Amino acid sequence: MVDINPDFGPEEIRSYLKVTGWSPVSGGDVAELWNLPGPAEEVVLVPMKTGAPDFAKRTRILLGDLARVESQEVQTVHDAIATIYHDVTDLRASHPSLSDGSIPLHSGYELFVSAKRLRVASAAATIRRQGHFRNFPTRARDQAKEVRLGQTRRGSYIVPIISQARSSEDVYSPRQDHIDVQVEETLFDRRVTATMSRALGVLEDMASAEREPTPSEISDSIREGVSYELCQALAKVVSTDSVGALEVSFNWSRVAAPPPGTPPRVEFNSDAIDIVDRVSEQLKTKIYTSEHVIYGVVTDLSRHPQDESGRVGVQTVIKRRSRTVWMDLPDSDYHAAVRCHDDGIPVRARGKLTSPPGGQARMSVIGFGPDPSLGSDY
Repeated sequence: MVDINPDFGPEEIRSYLKVTGWSPVSGGDVAELWNLPGPAEEVVLVPMKTGAPDFAKRTRILLGDLARVESQEVQTVHDAIATIYHDVTDLRASHPSLSDGSIPLHSGYELFVSAKRLRVASAAATIRRQGHFRNFPTRARDQAKEVRLGQTRRGSYIVPIISQARSSEDVYSPRQDHIDVQVEETLFDRRVTATMSRALGVLEDMASAEREPTPSEISDSIREGVSYELCQALAKVVSTDSVGALEVSFNWSRVAAPPPGTPPRVEFNSDAIDIVDRVSEQLKTKIYTSEHVIYGVVTDLSRHPQDESGRVGVQTVIKRRSRTVWMDLPDSDYHAAVRCHDDGIPVRARGKLTSPPGGQARMSVIGFGPDPSLGSDY
């Protein structure tokens, strides 16, 4: 029997089986039988009672069966099930002279610290787009306390950042009339990972171009989540003598589609960091807030047939409390809001936000549409 202590429950197991082609055959409250169609007609037993004395034993048997069917290591299958509702971002530090999967202590320290810096900078840009943050929003600083680090893996030196992608339940229903703050907390993690992926992709594009990025391109990169702090987090790792390159790969949860427009991996070597440093110097002067960003669900719609715009209320989370933000949207955006409301699709709005204590929150909108962080599921 496999000597692994499973740290997940039946919902993770069932979700993993669904996305890998298995189907339930029969079962009840205690256990279920699942079948994998094919010549071998594989069948596995899924224990359903986490409190049962033999739950761990039955789960280890299941892991062994799945590892055999998939021709994988048992630990690999275990980790895939344990992170089925999570995104895993791998930070890989490499250098041609490193051959034993280890790096010097100072370089390893910078890699771990930069993992935190990358995450916090991406969280700040998820809340508002700004070239240089003199002070991070509290919600962004909290992000480093909420994501987890996995075990370091061999392969030069790999540090996995584990963040939530979504819960096991459906997120929102059609014509949703309120948000769930707990659901929004989960989705915030996915939104931060999406911001980080897009921002690093933009930086990689600028660093690999055959010409220097223009001031206009650097200003436009802020809208994608690039900031002085993000650039500095990258530079701190690659500037160490023992790291020749930093590769960041994004392993998106298999139960939540990858956000469109996000690269699966990016890489920065010392030449790329020279460009990143020059970008960061220009971003350091751009301290003024250009856009706030809110996420939520459309709960209110109001428009007269003759009007060219409509009034929309989006319920969101501001300072960890539910608030309705009101905005006037032109015809095309208003129709998008109606569709998102009718289908239960979360939205994202960008613009200037005014949210006086005790008063009505309003946004002058620059961009509005379905939340792109949540992938094609929506």
